[in-house]
Amino acid sequence: MDGLVDLTNNNCSCRKFQLEQLPCKHVVAVCRFLKLNVYSKASRYYTRNTWLDAYLDSIYLVQAHKMWVIPEDVRSRVVLPPMAKVMLGKWKKLRIPSQGEGTITRKCSR
Repeated sequence: MDGLVDLTNNNCSCRKFQLEQLPCKHVVAVCRFLKLNVYSKASRYYTRNTWLDAYLDSIYLVQAHKMWVIPEDVRSRVVLPPMAKVMLGKWKKLRIPSQGEGTITRKCSR
């Protein structure tokens, strides 16, 4: 593997461990080698209790449109769509592939 892991500071050279706060493949490999629990290295935000606490409060439904109280100054405002910018030049036919996406080679044989 090609990562440097510091479990005391929760750091890895690939930086996925710091960004996502979930163990990356390097941290998993080190935890397996040291026989540590991989789940203990995940952030507390990914735990079941945190998820339950986030949805603990009631979520109220939106009332019917007829029951809304809209102030007159808001009701009188006219909201226009954003100004469309005309793009000049030839359209781009190919999209830019994402970072992890490989290239597709097509071979036409005769």
